[in-house]
Amino acid sequence: MGLPRFCMKRGYGSCPATCGELVQGCIGKKEYISSYCVDLYSSAMISEKKERKSRFYNRKSKSMQAVEYVFEHFNIDKGELNKLNLSIRSSIPVGKGMASSTADIGASIIAALDYLDKDMSAEEISKLVSRVEPTDSIFFPEVCIFDPINGEKREYLGYIDYKKVLVLEPDARINTVKIRKEKEYYKILKENKYITEKSFEMLSEGVKNKDRELIRKASENSALANEKIKETPYLRELIEIARKNDYGFLNISHTGTVVGIAIDEKTDLEKILYEIKKSDISNVYKKRYVRKIIKGGLRKEK
Repeated sequence: MGLPRFCMKRGYGSCPATCGELVQGCIGKKEYISSYCVDLYSSAMISEKKERKSRFYNRKSKSMQAVEYVFEHFNIDKGELNKLNLSIRSSIPVGKGMASSTADIGASIIAALDYLDKDMSAEEISKLVSRVEPTDSIFFPEVCIFDPINGEKREYLGYIDYKKVLVLEPDARINTVKIRKEKEYYKILKENKYITEKSFEMLSEGVKNKDRELIRKASENSALANEKIKETPYLRELIEIARKNDYGFLNISHTGTVVGIAIDEKTDLEKILYEIKKSDISNVYKKRYVRKIIKGGLRKEK
């Protein structure tokens, strides 16, 4: 089946980043994550071209694979892909645990859907992306408990009651897929199961009831348990600084390198930044910037 003529146009899509995870770990025998989104984006465009050979480069190979799955989903001849160009641009740091790869793939999928004048649900897209690589909950508007391996939502939680986050970004990068392949990864996840199950329970109750203290405890307990898998430099010191300055919550990227400190009108942001700057912490987290916390979900837009 070829592309219908009315689909011959450009397709656009964008997908937001995360700032790590609030909680990540096992519930029972499965791994779950709970993420929230920030206003950094991957944007993709699919367009026709004159030459027959498609211009898809290696760095886009996962995104292209996902686009092929979209064509397959709608029984469209994948040979039609030879007529198309895919371009991706992104403001999301790579290798920091902010879902840059997942966002590239998601933006490419929504661009393909826009191009084809088709729709897929967040559930369908998540499962499709999980065929390419472990994915994230960023395709859903709300915070949820999400299975990254199978691309399945376990439970919607709602929206967190914060508008901004201080992002602490080091130079160091980590390959998330590589961490998951390490022999000890799932062994330690299982050892941490009691802590992470309790953390997910606290997060669920905290988000649903807007109980900020429960959200704080959930994210910090999960972060500290994750030290057995991947150390976050100065984690305890950052928690102490945040606590002294009326923060919202502190979370990490469990398989990345960024740290997020949620802030509101009560938070002494200047004091937090001063405490970090005057200490050795600043030697690690050289980039420090504030981003808006936003709803997740894919957008059919430039």
